[in-house]
Amino acid sequence: MKATLKILLRNNYRTKEGKRQVCIRYTSYRQATFIGLNISVHPKDWNDSRKQVKATEPHHLLYNRIIKEQYHKSEGIILDNFLTPLTTKDFIAKLKDKHYGNEDFYTFIENELELIKSSRASQTLSNYRNLINKMKEWKPSLTFNEITLEYIQRFHDHELKTGNILSTIYKKHANFKFLLGLAVNKEYMEKNPYEKFEIKKITKAQNNDILTEDELKILQEAYNQDRYTGGKKEVLRDFLFSCYTSLSYAEFHNVTYGDLKPVTIKVDGKEETYPLLCNDRQKTAVLYKIPIVSPIVEQLLERKTKKGDKEAFQKIFSPLTNQPTNRYLKEIIEDLNINKTMTFHRARHSFRTIAAKKGIRDSIAERIMGHAEGNDIQNIYMHLSDEDIVREMLDKWVVK
Repeated sequence: MKATLKILLRNNYRTKEGKRQVCIRYTSYRQATFIGLNISVHPKDWNDSRKQVKATEPHHLLYNRIIKEQYHKSEGIILDNFLTPLTTKDFIAKLKDKHYGNEDFYTFIENELELIKSSRASQTLSNYRNLINKMKEWKPSLTFNEITLEYIQRFHDHELKTGNILSTIYKKHANFKFLLGLAVNKEYMEKNPYEKFEIKKITKAQNNDILTEDELKILQEAYNQDRYTGGKKEVLRDFLFSCYTSLSYAEFHNVTYGDLKPVTIKVDGKEETYPLLCNDRQKTAVLYKIPIVSPIVEQLLERKTKKGDKEAFQKIFSPLTNQPTNRYLKEIIEDLNINKTMTFHRARHSFRTIAAKKGIRDSIAERIMGHAEGNDIQNIYMHLSDEDIVREMLDKWVVK
């Protein structure tokens, strides 16, 4: 015998205000049971033909959403057990099970991201959402039961086939692992399959991950000739500065002219003063110290202002958001016939690789980049003076 459902107002109970309870009537094996939805409305505010609360009730939107969700969930339970209808007790148990019928991983994560958005940086949340959107393109629906170690390996292989480099793929794995951890915490999954999958840290730049000095000259010439305007020119300016200095994308939003500290050293017996760009990295809170010793690089610090003079509080750069920045950058790279796959972050890779080829000491390169302290170079940091950093760059890498 098929089980049936119906939404109705109960007639055998009324509140002092004359309200009646909205219920689901579940009928199975010739027994009918009324299951309250914790909603009570006056009969005048109830549309019996549509099984909805009328707009005359102040909370009608909330009530109708609850009624719709509970009815659809009840329908799903009946369809899942169509051949052998559930007893009333079993039906109520499944209806009260908050996880029943919500096995879609994407739906779960969308709800979780709303809950954690106040405790996560906007860029981090954007990375999670971008990951989910990319996964949907590959697999439009995904249940928790499908997320296994084998699935993670197939995801890894798919990312390789689509042309992503390993460093990018492992960053996606790290984000996916975090999201699965949320599901484990809410008991949607017993274990995180990443317990048996190694997320490697790629420390060496890959061939298509860096630019050479000759390729930087092509980009610099295009900038000098004003080949691009508007947003594209700003992106090219920022990217070149990052390649020459390792300044990370997040820092472009924060640096001001007040962050430029003058450092005076003796060059060929004469005193020369150079700017040293100093601030804490947003990601690690580690102090970076970037020497500006090349006229070409110093020109990239210049921004025309209405008054002409640069106030200490004024921002040096006006970066675009991440998505248009990388889109413009890829268009510029293609337009200049540079056969490399570029994102803005790879400017730091390019800086580190060129700095190594120039013979710049690791301790100074790490201080310039603002890498996290606590490794073997921590003690060396303490003995580096600003003059040491400026002189090292002046001796080994002046951009020409």
